[in-house]
This record gives sequence, structure tokens and C-alpha cells, in this order.
Amino acid sequence: MKAAYVPETTASTMELLMIRTKCGWILCCLTFVVLSMPPSFAQNYSANWKSLDGRPTPEWFTDAKFGIFIHWGVYSVPAWGSKGSYSEWYWKNMEDKNGETYKHHIKTYGGGFLYQDFAPMFKADLFNPDQWAELFLESGARYIVPTSKHHEGFCLWPSAESWNWNSVDVGPHRDLLGELTTAVRARGLKTGFYYSLYEWYNPLYLHKFPRYVNEHFFPQFKDVVTRYQPSIIFADGEWEHTSAEWKTPELIAWLFNESAVKNEVVINDRWGSDTRSSHGGYFTTEYGLYANKEMTISHPWEENRGIGSSFGYNRNEDVGDYRTVPELIEILTTTVSQGGNLLLDIGPAADGTIPVIMQERLREIGGWLKVNGEAIYASRPFRTWSEGANIRFTRSKNGEYLYMICLNTLGQSVKSRFAVPAINTTVEMLGVNANLNWRKEGDEMIVDIPDSILLRRPCDYAWALKMKAGPYADKPDIVSAKRLSESPITVSLKAAPGCDIRYTLDGSEPGGYSETYQKPLVLNERKIIKARAFKSGFAPSMLSEETFVVVDPAKNGLRYDYYEGKWSELPDFHKLKSLRRGRTYEIDLKSIERRTEEYGLMFEGSIKIDKEGEYTLFLSSDDGSRLTIDGAELVNNDGEHGVIEKAGTIRLSPGKHSLRIQFFQRGGGDSIELKYEGPGIPKQKVPADLLFVE
Repeated sequence: MKAAYVPETTASTMELLMIRTKCGWILCCLTFVVLSMPPSFAQNYSANWKSLDGRPTPEWFTDAKFGIFIHWGVYSVPAWGSKGSYSEWYWKNMEDKNGETYKHHIKTYGGGFLYQDFAPMFKADLFNPDQWAELFLESGARYIVPTSKHHEGFCLWPSAESWNWNSVDVGPHRDLLGELTTAVRARGLKTGFYYSLYEWYNPLYLHKFPRYVNEHFFPQFKDVVTRYQPSIIFADGEWEHTSAEWKTPELIAWLFNESAVKNEVVINDRWGSDTRSSHGGYFTTEYGLYANKEMTISHPWEENRGIGSSFGYNRNEDVGDYRTVPELIEILTTTVSQGGNLLLDIGPAADGTIPVIMQERLREIGGWLKVNGEAIYASRPFRTWSEGANIRFTRSKNGEYLYMICLNTLGQSVKSRFAVPAINTTVEMLGVNANLNWRKEGDEMIVDIPDSILLRRPCDYAWALKMKAGPYADKPDIVSAKRLSESPITVSLKAAPGCDIRYTLDGSEPGGYSETYQKPLVLNERKIIKARAFKSGFAPSMLSEETFVVVDPAKNGLRYDYYEGKWSELPDFHKLKSLRRGRTYEIDLKSIERRTEEYGLMFEGSIKIDKEGEYTLFLSSDDGSRLTIDGAELVNNDGEHGVIEKAGTIRLSPGKHSLRIQFFQRGGGDSIELKYEGPGIPKQKVPADLLFVE
């Protein structure tokens, strides 16, 4: 039977399992009763986010810095997705009969071939967990996060709740998660798993959600935790329901209070549509999305991304779609310098082999970390994370040492205005057994790089300089009642006693030569305030930065029309009746009232360009969106998906250009944002004073 490997969407997985044997029925009933009973034990953490968020994130995670993500499952058989897409969404993407995935599937496998038919082809016959673990050890990673179950619902362990839809019942007939966990732990690495809360086509999830939570999700999650005792859990697939509906606070309270890993386990922030970047042990970004520098430096966080554009192996990607080793090391150092971890994904093939290009990338990163790991592992953010495009900073956990990582070039000297070292410190390059000459010239520290090092460098890219760090001043506060206003904005700068504040309004970095703050600033137009505190005997503080925009209420903003409906792709809004019209100064959802989780918006107006040249516009949305400039489509980010950013480049002349953004939301999380970059303009959110209603 073609549906033998997962129940058809017309019947319930749990119902089939319950009528299969008397014992199975009794077990499910007992499980439901236990889950429904109120807890009678004393808890250290209560089942609410205020209590759960009070649990400190175990320090091993903050020290680890680099982990390996693994997306491996039935989707690894077709191993295909359109350029820039996630191949592990193959089954879901087949729903779009006009999409590239469906067309590929019909052409390659035929119309009678179901996704379930891939399951017996997922054999993992060349899977050697010890070889994988050796590669991960060689990569320099400190923790491993394989998928235990993705959104397709297929489990890599013998899950009773996924009968005949797991790697022991069908396909490899092996406990893949268990074998890998054992091999990785034998080499001293931390390991855990990725776990999807929802399953696309599970009938209980689709039609009887409370039963899915109680009878499927809860017992399955507790089973995989109890079996493999994870050090880290990466939850996902949470966005269609709130954490209260998922009852995840209750489950996490069990994890923190009763499970065998209650003292070690680290959790992320994906436990309901209300939790990302708000609740959980560490916050997550994905290909740079959801990033917030101020948030992430103050709270543990992790960037997760593939070496290419997909998490699962995508045979449609070629070498140009994969990041080079220097690019990956820049991503790692930039992430770590901002206080985050990098979880770098690989997508093994269905036979259990890891593509050679992925192996090569991991080994190269590992070689770099053997030289420079001291600047990465157990490091903490410095007062500023970067200086220009070439330098990243980290410091040792105890604050004694400063590391200055030069990313792209290494000349005869390295100059920095921000790296103020301790008096009489020595400077060395990691991997080189020699001290380097350095001096101060005005505000700059200059480190000389001798020819002997330039000719025989300790690594091929990204060189780390180590020195004892001097103390630095506390960061100043930028205080204002408003960030965007129709009238002048008053801004105050506050610093610790004994500190002077230097600031700029032109986007440049403030230094000892910049204007000294003396009284509140009154802004009549858009300004970027950057400020640092200076104190005698201390290094300058971390940078404080904020953008303020003064708009003209008669001219600025965009018109919007609000619609309601259920769509899986953008409709033709011109053929629909607008339920409400309004105006917003910014392209976001903060000021727009939505009555339902299924709605659409169309923004219209114009964008003002001051200087001729090529501009790239970045449209990020959850779910689908489309951007047109002067009537021509520039960015198509359509479809039902989580937060995805797509971009388009266009040459624009000075003046106003018509702009239209269409957006729809199909349940779960929702967001829409437009950024741009151009001549002399770094990537940033499009300022409200450049948007016009006419």
C-alpha cells in the first residue's frame, strides 16, 4: 500500500494505532490520563514564561560558540528544491500545482508517485555514525543538533506515536538518532536534537488539535527526551498556535523540574507563535533574520543557517550556491563577536553520506579554529563588536584579554581606534610564537606585522591578535519619548558619573574628536545618533545608536488597504473589496489593526531617491509578499512560508518612484519589512520620511 508508511490524511494516526492492539489502546488511554492530571509535586519552575525564563541558560552553551545542524529525513531522497528554497519542504511545496517542485516531481517520478513512496528509498545504507562524529570533532564544533523529526513527521528513532513512519519501522530499519547520539557523545561533544512541534498532514493536528497535543506531541516529546537525554533542544514548527495552545510551558516545566537533563538541557525560543525572540533559553536567527544586536548581546542567541541556501541536501544547488570558507569564517566571527553561537547546517544524502563539499567546508573551519579557537570558544562580546568591514572583536570570559580578528586582509600594520589595550601589554598573533611591536598614535593603536609573518601566516584567512584589555567606560543611554514623530524630537544622552559623551549625527563613528554632549538635542529631521562614553584611564564605551525620523503628516506615509481571506498565495487584491483603508508611516504591522490571523494588505505610495545609482531592496515577510517599483515587479516573495527575505536590484534616478507592496498572512506569526541599500547607504530599514502618499 502506498500509504503504509504514513496514514492518509483521512484517518488519524493515533486512532489507527489505538485500535491495532488492546495493549496499544490501554497505553494511549493511560498516557492521556497522566497528561490530564494536575501536577501534585513541588516544582522549582512553574508552567509560565515568567518562571521558566528565570532559569539561567547553562553556561556550556554560551561557551560552545559553534555547533553542527543536521537536516536528514525522507526529503533527502528527492533532495530537490528550487533555487534559494528549503529542500526539506519538498512535500509541502508539492501542494502548489504551478510551482517548480510539483513540476519537477511529476516529470521525475510521475503523477502516481506519492511522497510516502520515498520512505522505503531512505535506506541510509552507507551511514557510519563514527565517521560522522569524527568529522564533527575535526570541524571544531562543540555540539551537534540532528533532526529527530521534521515537519513531515518522519522520526529518526522508533517512536510509538509515529508507527510505521519512523526509521526503524521503514527505510533504514535503524535507530539513526540513537546511533549518532552514542557516537558523538563518545567523542566528548554535546548533542541533542531538532524537533518539529507540528506535522503538516497528521490528521490529529489538522482536525483535532487538542488531542494532537495530549496524545501525540506530549508523549512523543517526553519519549525522545527520556531515551536520548539531550543537552540541547531546537524546537520548531510552532508558529500556527500560541504557546498556551501548545501547552509548552507545562512541557518545559517538566523538562526543567523532572527530566534527567533538567540541569544540563538548553532550549531555544520556538515554542509558540508568541515566543520567538521573547521567551526561551536562547533566541534564534535564521540566515540573519530576526537578528537584533541590542537584544542578542544581552541574551544568549544562535544564528542557524546552511552552507548553501537549503538546510536539507538540495541537488539543484551548485558550487556557486555554497558559501566559501572565508565567508563562513566571517559569519562565525561576526556572530560570536555579537555574543551569539553559529549552528551551521549540513544536509546528508539519503544513503547516509555527507556531500564532499560540506565535508571540505567543515574541515577547513576546523583547521582555522585549531589556530584561532582561543578567540572564539568561551569568548564574550567586547565593548564594540566591529570596526569597519575588516575587524571583529571578542574578549576572554574573564575580561582579561582582547582579541582583534582581521578578516579579509593582513598588511604591514593593523590600525584600530577602538582597541585600547592595557598599559605595557604585549600583542601576539594566535598561532605565532612571537610578540608584535605596537604603539599609540593619537586615538589609534597601530600593530606592526613583520614580513616574516606576512610570508608564513599561521592560517590562510582571518588572523587574530591577542592583548590584555584595559577597562572601558559604561555605555551611554539614548533617551527619548519617540523614535518617529510629526513634530521635533527631543533626545537626551545619559552616562555614568565621571564620563563625557561624544556623539555624531552624520552616521560617522564617534571618537575623542567628536562633539561633546552638553544639553538635550532637538531634531527637526531624520538623524542617526551615535554616542560613546569616555573616561580617563578607560577605553571608550560600547556604541549606542538610534535613528530618529521627523515626518511631514501632510505628505509622508503610505496608503494601505486591508482585506480578509484564506490564501496560500497572493490574490489579485484589485478584484477584492477592501474592508478598511488607512495610512501608515512605516512598512510594518505595528500600527495596523488586524481582526483575524488570515488577512491581506496592499501598501501604495512612492519612495524618494536622492542620488542616482543602483539600489537593492530587501523584502522580508511571513507569509507571502511582492514588491513593484514604477509598475514593474522587483521582488517576488510569494507563497506560504515563515520569515524569508528576498531582494532585487534596480537602477533609480533622483526623485519619487511609485511603490506597491502586497502581503498576505495565513495564520501563525506575521511580519513585513522593507530595507534598502544604495550609493553611500548601508543596508537599513527604509526611513519613513522617504515614503510619500502621493
